[in-house]
Amino acid sequence: MINRAIIFFLWVGLSLTGLNSQVHLAALEHGSFMKRFEFKETIPDDLIASDYLVIKQVEFEGNESTRHHILQRELVFSPGDTIQKDDLARLLQQSRENLLNTSLFNFVDVSLFVHDLLPAAHVKFTFVERWYIWPFPIFEVAERNLNDWISNPSFHRTNYGAYIVKENFRGRMERVSILARAGYRQNYSINYTIPYINRAQKLGLGFSLGLNLRNELEYLTQDNSQIFYSEEGVNALNHFYVNSKVFYRRGIHHTHNFSLGYNRYRFADSLLVLNPQFSPGSETLAPFFSLGYEFKNDHRDIRAYPLRGYYFDIRLLRQGLGLLRNEKMDMTTAETSIRKFWELHPRWFFAAGINAKVSFGDFQPYYLQRGLGFKGDIVRGYENFVIDGQHFAVLKSNFKYSLIPNTVTRIGFINNEKFSLIHYALYVNFFTDIGYVRDNYFFKGNPYSNSFLGGSGIGLDLVTYYDKVFRTEFSVTRHGDVGVYLHLIAPI
Repeated sequence: MINRAIIFFLWVGLSLTGLNSQVHLAALEHGSFMKRFEFKETIPDDLIASDYLVIKQVEFEGNESTRHHILQRELVFSPGDTIQKDDLARLLQQSRENLLNTSLFNFVDVSLFVHDLLPAAHVKFTFVERWYIWPFPIFEVAERNLNDWISNPSFHRTNYGAYIVKENFRGRMERVSILARAGYRQNYSINYTIPYINRAQKLGLGFSLGLNLRNELEYLTQDNSQIFYSEEGVNALNHFYVNSKVFYRRGIHHTHNFSLGYNRYRFADSLLVLNPQFSPGSETLAPFFSLGYEFKNDHRDIRAYPLRGYYFDIRLLRQGLGLLRNEKMDMTTAETSIRKFWELHPRWFFAAGINAKVSFGDFQPYYLQRGLGFKGDIVRGYENFVIDGQHFAVLKSNFKYSLIPNTVTRIGFINNEKFSLIHYALYVNFFTDIGYVRDNYFFKGNPYSNSFLGGSGIGLDLVTYYDKVFRTEFSVTRHGDVGVYLHLIAPI
């Protein structure tokens, strides 16, 4: 009884002296009442004597640019919360992963300060921020993917220019970008995104304005390869667009995006001669409005290269709202992606995912349809082929082993910690993909359309800071194609 009374008076005394928010953590680190623990993924059983802890204070250090309310938004606990001992490690790890997934930091470390006598703790997050402003000189290949260019290298299809990006603008996770790209694919654009515009940090906005110009443009697919049109002094494509978005993020994992856009396409007359089904309404001028909705349910540990968790999204896009007198566009698309990641054993992992799309409309123009062979929508082994279609499904699977677990090192000759302190990991993976594309319009002369696809192989994945992934894969397809392919994003 006496011990309980002593603990009670100590609790009251510490609260009155400002343990709740007034006392700075640095003053307590060397005190007799606190013991410090550097959290990784687990907490020793003997660190905490009681069945619960009260979070008395949360401190941030190293966030030179990022505002505190942006950081607090990603935490799954707040000062004053009572947390069960068995839940503490999970909540600390989830908060750390949420902060890393903002793409604002290269490193996030967590320290836990536990009181010797009371069921109370302080939590301290320490950051290494990324470099936020990037003036990129552009010199790049202008193909669907890197492998398409490697199979037929030509510096005729290159882009050059400048791309200026300001991440974490004003310390509020806003993003501003200006693009001036000339060459094969000309693009001039301005983009601005602000994730939160209200005090509750649930609503955000995004705007984009741009112009795309092409002197050479694909107008047909034969033998699952694109055929191009070009004419000296003629723009094959002139595409002006304006888009606006509203984001709604109620909690941590769920995000809703609503978009409204205006597009005005102008095509060269010759394209309609070469392929009468090329453009909306078979017209050289195609203006239309679009309306979109996207829902994301994201529980991945690290988005750039997940090892644990799951992800689900659904995307709906209506192109052509009937608001313009000469609007000929009539196309509705629904897409989804479902992915699951397991840690089977330390250093052993498995992942599976499915990407699927269906589209509807009385007339679906060649230029605005997309099947497989673009970005992440691909059956591995078919990287060099375009498989057009209105509907598709791809099932991917990966079994991987961590050759080099995540390792942190320092580049000695670089003084700036934003670049000198790096992390890297290397994985060997075994994969199998299967897919199918349904094409009702352009399947003639394309043997892989309306046919089951399958590919398997082995690869190496290098993962490092700034969300960089470098993949090399050897694949064999069910059609007998063999090749080595390079990628710059996670496979699933």
